[in-house]
Amino acid sequence: MKKKLWLVLLALAALSLFAGCAGSADGMAQGPEGSLEEILEQIYEKKNTGLELETVTVDLSDADMVKRYTGLDSADLISEAVASEPMINAQAYSMVLVRVANEKDTASVAAAMKEGIDQRKWICVEADDLRVAADGDVIMLFMVTSDLSDTITAQDMVDAFREICGGTLSVE
Repeated sequence: MKKKLWLVLLALAALSLFAGCAGSADGMAQGPEGSLEEILEQIYEKKNTGLELETVTVDLSDADMVKRYTGLDSADLISEAVASEPMINAQAYSMVLVRVANEKDTASVAAAMKEGIDQRKWICVEADDLRVAADGDVIMLFMVTSDLSDTITAQDMVDAFREICGGTLSVE
């Protein structure tokens, strides 16, 4: 009888362990739900910039495009990326969302993005307000000129991203 009870308890313990990993197929925590474009739209619903923006899907096979938008030297650790920038190129504004291939790399990829991004990639203007935040497997890099601070700041967008994530961020 003790042996059967022990086996039942052992089976229940194993089931509870597996249930804790049921969040995704590989047991990794996920970031905000939806595609990166949908997450971008949700952020803009929370905070309207008042700017004419276009969204670009970053071609991960194009090293120059990856570097320009994400600041990363390669796309080896990411699975997708989108960028939102003004249609008028004289405004220093950029929001980039990246999904890492493995959530364990989120913090290091976020740090590499922050260090590698060119805040002067526009002609004659600079984005001097830069923030990087992440939740699970999604990283947001946002930079803007402080000349637009009456309308939008990097903290405004981090706050909007935080709302989409349910109030928590794994990197800030």
